[in-house]
Amino acid sequence: MDGSINPEDNIESEHYEFLTDACDTNNDGTIDACEAHACVVKCENEWRAEYCPDYGFVYCECPFTVHVCEGAWNCADVIYVTEEVMTAYDTDGNGTIDFSDNVDADHLSLMVEYCDTDYDGVLNICEVHDCVVKCENEWRHEYCPESEDLFCA
Repeated sequence: MDGSINPEDNIESEHYEFLTDACDTNNDGTIDACEAHACVVKCENEWRAEYCPDYGFVYCECPFTVHVCEGAWNCADVIYVTEEVMTAYDTDGNGTIDFSDNVDADHLSLMVEYCDTDYDGVLNICEVHDCVVKCENEWRHEYCPESEDLFCA
C-alpha cells in the first residue's frame, strides 16, 4: 500500500479506468491522496448542485502531503515523445523501427536492446511507448525518488 491508486493495485481495470478518468487530474496514471480527496469533494459538490442547490458547495484543502516532481512528464507528454520518436526513426513509414529504416546501426541496436520487449529485433509503437514510460520512471527514481511511478495505458 503506497497511498495511491495505480495499476499495481488489485483493482478491476474498468474501475481503475473510471477512477483515472474522473480523478487523475495530472494525467500520470496514478491517483494520489490529494487527487482522491479532490475527486470526493467534486462528487459531493455535484450531488449538492443536483439535490440541494441552496445548501452551497464544500471546499476543503487537501490535508495530505503529496510530492511533486518538477520536470516530470505525464501521459500526454509520453504520447508526444512516442510520436516524435516514431516520426524521427520510422523513416520508411511501416510502423516499426528496424534495420530497414535510415537509423545508425549502433543507435538502433541500443534502442532494441533497451526497448524490444518481444525480442524480435523490431520496435513497434507500443514498445516505444512503454520504453518512454520506463525512461521517465528511471528519471524519477534518480531525480525525484519520493515521487510516484508513471503509469500510462
